[in-house]
Amino acid sequence: VERVKRGTDIVSKLQESFTDIEKSSEKVAGLVSEISAASNEQAQGVDQVNTAVAQMDKVTQTNAANAEESASASEELNAQADQLRAMVQELQALVGGGGVESISHASAPRHQIHLQSAPARKASSVAHAHLLGHKNAAAPSSSKKSGPSVVKPNDIIPLDEEDFSDF
Repeated sequence: VERVKRGTDIVSKLQESFTDIEKSSEKVAGLVSEISAASNEQAQGVDQVNTAVAQMDKVTQTNAANAEESASASEELNAQADQLRAMVQELQALVGGGGVESISHASAPRHQIHLQSAPARKASSVAHAHLLGHKNAAAPSSSKKSGPSVVKPNDIIPLDEEDFSDF
């Protein structure tokens, strides 16, 4: 009988041990499941970071290309400005003007510069000469002058102060 009682005690201790082992393995399974879920979330986060870095790289490359195009366009505009400056100087030399002050209106926006037709310029020139007190402004001079004739820019394109009012 004592042996049976001892056997029964051993079986019940064994059963308790198996129950403890079962609870522990369920706990371990739960922890492994949580670790797996956390790893999946972390992998998704890493994928999102990789996507964001790839997008930033693409934007950086686009910005670099745009900066290079802007620099090229700037150089082209500078070259065109130099060519235009040379043309204006050549025109001044042809007309007989000497200073930059005679072209101070060149930096004004194009839509503000009012150009006159040839007949209107001639009429304006005659009126301008008349206002300045020149007689026979429209008639060519019959007497020949000694020495070179100098033509001033205002003689070709007369401008009044009101011509510059938009500037």
